[in-house]
Amino acid sequence: MLIRTLYVEPASITAAVVCSLIVAGLLKGIIGVGMPVVALPLLSLFIDVKSAVMLLSMPLIFSNVPQALEGGKTGRCLVQLMPVLLGMIPGLFLGVRVLLTLDANVAEIIAGVVVMGIGGVTLLAPKLRLASRLVLPTGITFGFFGGILGAIAAMPGPLVFIFLLAKGLRGQAFTKEASLYLVVSAGLLAVLLTASRQFNWLDVCVSTAAMLPVVLGMYVGQHMRDKIAPETFKKLVLIAVTAAGAELLRHGFFS
Repeated sequence: MLIRTLYVEPASITAAVVCSLIVAGLLKGIIGVGMPVVALPLLSLFIDVKSAVMLLSMPLIFSNVPQALEGGKTGRCLVQLMPVLLGMIPGLFLGVRVLLTLDANVAEIIAGVVVMGIGGVTLLAPKLRLASRLVLPTGITFGFFGGILGAIAAMPGPLVFIFLLAKGLRGQAFTKEASLYLVVSAGLLAVLLTASRQFNWLDVCVSTAAMLPVVLGMYVGQHMRDKIAPETFKKLVLIAVTAAGAELLRHGFFS
């Protein structure tokens, strides 16, 4: 489906898709996360949502592997993510089913409302801090809905990012857990989409090639990451999340 979509589109659409991936990689390079948050709304202007989700699946994996492994102790980090992963797995299965059967505009509207609402509330409450006794149930809950969003909008991260910020993570610690979560969730998403009748391994190859413009954008932006203060870092993440939700909502209603 993805390779067929790009094949029948004019060269200008393909160029716009590549530019969208570069811009998304730029944000990824600057703040360490947020590639699909920017990419999905941009890509959905030129190709359908299902194809956009498939296109982003492999860049989501490969762009996050270095940061997921950065600093070592990846096994310990994975254990800390278990509440989120326990919720993410059933959420992702449900989300893929919704993506492949639901009208694309409806999926965008659902994703936009949830992302904009959660991101906006957290942005207005910068002192939000999660009590230790609430980490397990909150992690499972956010992981579940993050899995659904990951499937229907290629954005498994926004809700989980808010959860990680509420745990008190900042800087490299935040980036490592967020990136590791994205690698696991995007890997499962790619498997589920490829196993469906609507996508195949040729689409996986196209998605893998999409990593090239993402890397270009990351290269330009990555040197700025360490210069951003923790609170600015948090606000950039939440502003990107809220803006993406607004764009998905607009596109779902008016496309």
